[in-house]
Amino acid sequence: MNLVSRLESYSHKRIAQMLSRKLVRQVPNLPIISFTFDDFPRSALKVAGAMLAERGLRGTYYASLGLMGKHSDQGEMYSAEDLRSLVEDGHELACHTFSHIYCPRVAVNELQEECCRNRRAVAAVLGAYRLRNFSFPSGAITWSAKSALASIYDSCRTVEWGINRNPVDLGFLRANPLYSELPASYAQQLIAENIKCGGWLIFYTHDVSLRPSAVGCTPNYFGAILSSALTSGASILTIEEGVSKLQARAMRTKEMRIRRS
Repeated sequence: MNLVSRLESYSHKRIAQMLSRKLVRQVPNLPIISFTFDDFPRSALKVAGAMLAERGLRGTYYASLGLMGKHSDQGEMYSAEDLRSLVEDGHELACHTFSHIYCPRVAVNELQEECCRNRRAVAAVLGAYRLRNFSFPSGAITWSAKSALASIYDSCRTVEWGINRNPVDLGFLRANPLYSELPASYAQQLIAENIKCGGWLIFYTHDVSLRPSAVGCTPNYFGAILSSALTSGASILTIEEGVSKLQARAMRTKEMRIRRS
């Protein structure tokens, strides 16, 4: 990406961060950690998904149905049977557009049609299953895209690093990479910081294999971060579960205000 493209991307992101906010408040002293997977390679489910399930935990998988059955630098992508297995095992399936498009390069109506097409493709495999949450492919976000998707999805996840703290913008969820090229200590420090601030820490990666891509990690790396998350005492939830917890608190707060008025 050249300098002009980087500046344009930064500008889009900063504007999107400030506008069309869907604010909710985190429950004090009840930190959350979520593990999410983008695209997604089969190894993300077969390896990382199994590691989560063995511990009674679940992850969120952001899928572009146009990638189903294909191969990429991340390895073999998921199959229709993998989607059925994912849902049966209690993991969450979420939206990543149909064609893994770069959102700043398409009009709002094209983006909405891409998401609609993805939902139709999911319905063809899983029936009435609903994609409740969204992740911007490559983390490319604009204010118009964020605004257009606000009424369609409960949340939109970015790749902006950091912890989601009060107030949490469900239209701009921060997330942090789990890549083997990064020291595991950085993720473990985030876990410790999340406990102190009582926030919502979201991780994301792609393939989880012995020879991961540049945007993936090894099973040992993933396992080390998962162990740190477990021992931290935070609630490990899917994105859907995390959103539901925050929205439930917002509803209770609203009801209390109505009673007092």
